[in-house]
Amino acid sequence: MLKKALIRSLHAFSSSIPLTWLKAVSGQNFISIFYHTVSDQELPHIKHLYRVRGTALFEKDLDYLLKHFTPIGLTELIEAVYYKKKLPQNTFFLSFDDGLAECYHIIAPILKKKGIPATFFLNSDFVDNKGLMFRYKASYLIEVLTKRQISSTQIAPFFKKYQVPFLDLKPGLLSVRWHQEPLLDDIAKAFQIDFNVFLAQQKPYLNQEQISEMIADGFTFGSHSQNHPTYNSIDLASQIEQTLLSQAYLNQHFQLPYQTFAFPFTDSGVSKAFFDKILGEEKFPLTFGGAGLKHEVIKGQLQRFGMETQELSTPQQLIHAEYCYYIIKSIFRKNTIYRN
Repeated sequence: MLKKALIRSLHAFSSSIPLTWLKAVSGQNFISIFYHTVSDQELPHIKHLYRVRGTALFEKDLDYLLKHFTPIGLTELIEAVYYKKKLPQNTFFLSFDDGLAECYHIIAPILKKKGIPATFFLNSDFVDNKGLMFRYKASYLIEVLTKRQISSTQIAPFFKKYQVPFLDLKPGLLSVRWHQEPLLDDIAKAFQIDFNVFLAQQKPYLNQEQISEMIADGFTFGSHSQNHPTYNSIDLASQIEQTLLSQAYLNQHFQLPYQTFAFPFTDSGVSKAFFDKILGEEKFPLTFGGAGLKHEVIKGQLQRFGMETQELSTPQQLIHAEYCYYIIKSIFRKNTIYRN
């Protein structure tokens, strides 16, 4: 929360600082950024989680990036990390998490038009709309229950049953964690809200045919766990299982000549033992976190920063603020992640 508050405050003045100066002071000429989706329509499963960037703002983001950086794809990034192949002076790597349908309908056509490569990270349990991630369930429930004017007093007993703290409908539902997903399912059942009907009608996720078409167009794909847990809330064996089984799905259905992985939510608290297994024994060349512009002591683990916030900030504000935050952290030697 402190980081978010500080970065929001940096938005107010950081965009006036020349990007060339920020790059020079930070020494960072490579950035890795990520989104989840882009849409001009209201998405009920995302509406209550974060602000979705529309197509015009997304294109503005891309135009700003292209003005100041050169886009690179996954293969080029792997070659730079492992084989010390020199990259252009200023580069960016673009990725998208969760495998949402707008990646096919909206994002890929824009990227093709602008000649920008990207990597898309999938949750294997949700491809073909076989299931809905628990956070998306929470947002959809908030949308439906609010429209039906269901009161907090009607929802409170479900939280009491699961011994989960509850104050109000929206914050209560948004507080539900991955291992508490049955609480969301119970509420849905009680109020006759069918997630399967939503999946069939909305089709929020990519299907195999769309993924195959995107691969044929040159886009790359990676695993994002089976069903999107927070890794620091599950044990090491479960972390490894989630990672390998989601990758096995990609290997089975798409026969990709590479493998890569992005952590759902955060890689905070993930031990060195996980990386020894995945980057070492399992030979994933790269894995990705979402801690922002930071260094990693583990070769092959790279950090990204997100372009989605509750405020629809300009690309200049978002990128300059991230650089400023990195410079501030470096003063206190807090810009490197160490693993135990």
